[in-house]
Amino acid sequence: MRKKVSTLQDYEECKQQLLLDYLSTLEEKDKEKLLEKLESINIRNLIDVYSHYKEKPNENRELNPIKNVLRVASTPKDTLQQYQKLGEKLISEGKVCVAMMAGGQGTRLGFNKAKGMFDIGLPSHKTLFQIFCERILSLQNMIQSRIGQCLPIQFFIMTSDVNHEETTQFFIENNYFNLQSDQITFFQQDSLPILSINGEIMLSNSTAILEGPDGNGGIFSSLYNQGYLDYMKCLGIKYIHICPVDNALCKLCDPIWIGYVESKNLTICSKFVKKAHAEEKVGIHALINEKPCVIEYSEMTQEDLHKKNEEGELIYDAGGIAQMICTVEFAHKIIEDPQTSNNYHVAQKKYDYYNINQRQIVKPDQINALKFELFFFDCFPLCPKEQFGLIEVKREDEFAPVKNAPGDKSDTPETAKKLYLDRDQKWLKYYGLQFPQQVEISAKITYFGEGLENILPKYLGNKQNPLIITNDRQSAPKSPQLVKQPQPKQQPLQQPQQQQQQQQQQQQQQPKQPQKQIQQTSVLNQQIYPQVVYSSLINSVHPTVLQPNYYPYQSTPQNSKNILVQENPIHQSQVLNPRLSMQHQTQSQQQLKQIKANAFPTQGIAVATPKLINPQTRYQPIMYSQNLLNQKQSIIQPVQINSSLSPQRVTSYFKQRAVTVQRPTMFGQQRPLIISAQQYIPIATIKK
Repeated sequence: MRKKVSTLQDYEECKQQLLLDYLSTLEEKDKEKLLEKLESINIRNLIDVYSHYKEKPNENRELNPIKNVLRVASTPKDTLQQYQKLGEKLISEGKVCVAMMAGGQGTRLGFNKAKGMFDIGLPSHKTLFQIFCERILSLQNMIQSRIGQCLPIQFFIMTSDVNHEETTQFFIENNYFNLQSDQITFFQQDSLPILSINGEIMLSNSTAILEGPDGNGGIFSSLYNQGYLDYMKCLGIKYIHICPVDNALCKLCDPIWIGYVESKNLTICSKFVKKAHAEEKVGIHALINEKPCVIEYSEMTQEDLHKKNEEGELIYDAGGIAQMICTVEFAHKIIEDPQTSNNYHVAQKKYDYYNINQRQIVKPDQINALKFELFFFDCFPLCPKEQFGLIEVKREDEFAPVKNAPGDKSDTPETAKKLYLDRDQKWLKYYGLQFPQQVEISAKITYFGEGLENILPKYLGNKQNPLIITNDRQSAPKSPQLVKQPQPKQQPLQQPQQQQQQQQQQQQQQPKQPQKQIQQTSVLNQQIYPQVVYSSLINSVHPTVLQPNYYPYQSTPQNSKNILVQENPIHQSQVLNPRLSMQHQTQSQQQLKQIKANAFPTQGIAVATPKLINPQTRYQPIMYSQNLLNQKQSIIQPVQINSSLSPQRVTSYFKQRAVTVQRPTMFGQQRPLIISAQQYIPIATIKK
């Protein structure tokens, strides 16, 4: 529901006279506060929703299955590879983003914080937010290794009034889990007033409206009202992957899925898993009166539930898993479509409220209020059936919901943990390896099981139980070590004993050299393991060669101190990072000093001499990043964004962000600026 300004006359015509009479009795300060809130509510649309709720629904409907369906298990590999290549190309160009619905609390789980901060019990004790961020990082690394470039995937996280502050603080404390700070955007879910059974607006106290969240379907209006749909348009984003926060196996920005949507020119595509049996209580994708919908289990007849085709399979077997892809253009149309107000769901609930007549808080004994909310799939009927598609995936690969409390029968943290670890075991068997203990494969090293052939063999014989396979915690000594290598070329990570034996053999073969010459070569050939603590690294590098805004994914205007030790490229053995050598750092510093001021045409960004960082006050990183720059791409440049092309509806936050944001040139191209983004009509206001 798009928010518009309402007037007192609108409230009078919508039969809210009791509230207007109460407003006239308040003091000037309280009156202004309540009046400001009332003017921000679209009372006419709200009453339209209430009127639609009071009308009797039309029971005549025709139910049919959806025809545009891609079943991954039965699709030829060549076709899937074509979809994957197309999807990876779109992702690398920055045309896909993620919008995650994370406004819920973990109340059902016995957890009084944001559900995304919940630990499902993996051996690594990673939270849901960390798993998703590492999965995005792995996807970027995979695409960069295959195509050679990949723009950062924009990650939009919808919070609520209850958990917004703790969610943003959680990401700051964990250094955004190695994603860029300007790559993640938090926005709050909108709310709607709670109406009485008679359709009157209720108060929570003497000067505040009683409100409730507008449901996960409000993600479109929240993105629109806060300017982020225009932000996506400016960045050239075409597709939005909308997903919940409580699915531990969610494949964010699945390239096969995106390639299928692009090749078929679909407006909406939803993922589903095949129903386990006819009586499974899940929502079903189907056509109702030739319009795509999700019909609840309770709304289907027994005949429809058990109806089968000629092959003996259920006709209505597309069980929803709350994942969809839609175009940014369609998201704008949803806001403008008046039919959206007819799709609201109404829940009858019991709310404490402020009684205007008694001038006190009242706790009712029975249901006294109506709560309106949208689900994200309520936009499906607005899409033509020819432009709507489905894709079937395996339940054990992509669906591990965390909804119910521990100990329940299904969708618990225990079941999600089991599905997660069973999927990892499946990957191990694919590579022909077996481990006697419990194994967890970190989301940082693989997106969906690819590139593990060089990592898994290193853990054979490791007796750690449970075993966590990751590229930043190998079987190596816990104490820091600086190892001398005979050649400056990159060498694979070896065990300390093997290195000592190799050095002894080489010393015997090579003639003796003066002691001074040996000391000089050792300084240039020092290699540092990823396990070396940060203090050892600082002591080994002179402070004059350490510069801000040098390392990718961490040096952003918001977090200028977050400079991390970079790891090796994904899917390769642990080797020396050449960017840590003094020689390379010195060359980079000289290149930065040679940059001219006219090389940065963006307004609002000044070019100054880089400040040197005191290594003793440097921020201590929590984890390592896997993204590396090539030597030719080590100079940071800002995105060239002309503020005059910003949309009229964009918020002041985005205007400031668009001018100050900087991105590393590790990716071969910058995001294209879409001029057509300014063609949208600004929010209309009603003058008094």
